[in-house]
Amino acid sequence: MFSGGIAFLFTALATSKDQEDGLLWELIIAIFIGGVVLVVQFIMEFDEQVRAMDARQVEHHGHLDALVQRKFSQVNEATELFSLVEASALRSELILQFVRYAAEIRRTSSPIIHKFAEGEINRMSGFLKGLRDGDTVSYPGEDQDWLLTLTQNVQHTLDATSLSTVDAGATGFDGGFWRTDPGQRYLDLQKECVDRGIRIRRVFIIDRTELAEDPHFLEMYRLQKEAGIQVKMLEPAAAVVAGIRRSAMLDFIVFDGEISYEMTPASRLSEDEQPTIVHTRLVLQEEQIRERIRNFNVLWAAAREIDSRSERDGTAPGHRA
Repeated sequence: MFSGGIAFLFTALATSKDQEDGLLWELIIAIFIGGVVLVVQFIMEFDEQVRAMDARQVEHHGHLDALVQRKFSQVNEATELFSLVEASALRSELILQFVRYAAEIRRTSSPIIHKFAEGEINRMSGFLKGLRDGDTVSYPGEDQDWLLTLTQNVQHTLDATSLSTVDAGATGFDGGFWRTDPGQRYLDLQKECVDRGIRIRRVFIIDRTELAEDPHFLEMYRLQKEAGIQVKMLEPAAAVVAGIRRSAMLDFIVFDGEISYEMTPASRLSEDEQPTIVHTRLVLQEEQIRERIRNFNVLWAAAREIDSRSERDGTAPGHRA
């Protein structure tokens, strides 16, 4: 309207007042110019809207492309993981079951449940990474679940040392590891292993000569022999004569010559103190496993069996030929 009025004013000034149709032409020209201006304004506004729409479409397409790429990446990752599961030496249904149960933890569960589950998954991830890399896996304190699971699944051989500083009680073998519930379960699993044809050898390494006369030790020795376990005892004097290094007398169990289960005890301030385990670890490095096997064979050769009479009456055992 404003542009039409301006056009009418200029037309009126430029048109002769003597012409009869001057007013009509003024109106026509004003309307025409106003219409042209309106069309030009409409085209400019339309062009701005088109430009803005194009910009929004470009931005939308960018977000859509990013979303599609992310989804394809997730699909590719899922496909890769599924391929790894299918190619794994482990049973795929167990891996899928683990993932399914983890994913199905409800969002409505309390935060402590979420944090606890994430912590256990993180711990298990580190454990599996150590096994994958053939590295050493450690656990602070004593982890008997590893011991029982390995024993349950051993296929060929189990060679073990048993230190009195680890498995005995405060003053003797009464109340030590073998009297505990895990110790009894461990012995029961070894009986099952023997029944399956697994060869089990154990060397009891005692740090004090008088422990060889401990009736609780002799009873435990007898029970293990009756279970079909090959058992020997290594006394301090015999270790010295054989020239065995102290570093070789560790508490370890080698399963199938492939993996070593080891416990490190804390130093005891007094003989009456109960043994404490600092940490448990699984060793998988080939060189360390070979060293454990060599050490066990040296210990086995230097150790001796206890004769049946000593087992029955609890007297000091003599050297068996």
